[in-house]
Amino acid sequence: MPDEDDLTVRSPERTVTLTDAVVAIAMTLLVLPLTELVPDVEPDRLVPWIGEHRDVFIGFVVSFLVIYVFWGAHSATFARIERMTPALRRLNMFWLLGVAFLPFPTALVGRHATTSTVPFYLGTLTVVSLLTNGMAVQAWRTSGSVAAAQRTRWSLSRAHSLWITPLVLGACALLGAGHPAAGLYGVLALVPARVVEGWLRR
Repeated sequence: MPDEDDLTVRSPERTVTLTDAVVAIAMTLLVLPLTELVPDVEPDRLVPWIGEHRDVFIGFVVSFLVIYVFWGAHSATFARIERMTPALRRLNMFWLLGVAFLPFPTALVGRHATTSTVPFYLGTLTVVSLLTNGMAVQAWRTSGSVAAAQRTRWSLSRAHSLWITPLVLGACALLGAGHPAAGLYGVLALVPARVVEGWLRR
């Protein structure tokens, strides 16, 4: 019987398949807090009702978009992987753990945006972002088809850009510890941050 580690090393496709499934489930679970509010909806005052529950909607949209961005980065990373390594497999396991866990802090901050729940939520996003970057670095270092000179150019052009997103999320988490609303709206800074990341990578 083949060893489990050997089987995983030879099959990055299996990891990608598992990842896609976990991401799809996590993104679907994000909508559950919204569906739980449906019985309380007053059709005649739908717009004011949405405003009263804006934290739930903001949490859903932000988490959905962030998971999508993380998934895109994960796909780009694994597209250049020729073989799995134990380190990459462990990083991916913790990444999946963070993504699968994300619906919980999302629901929590949607119901109670406080000085404790907002940093907890944004801190979870920060950890997943760090794991995403860790997998990108590990995959590039272990890619047999990439010459050493190319790795050096990549490290110089992308090393700084990789950490912009977790820095923004971490700063928002710290800001949320004192001002929950400011921390949540601060996540909008990811939009220009992604533009800067793209510019640095080019």
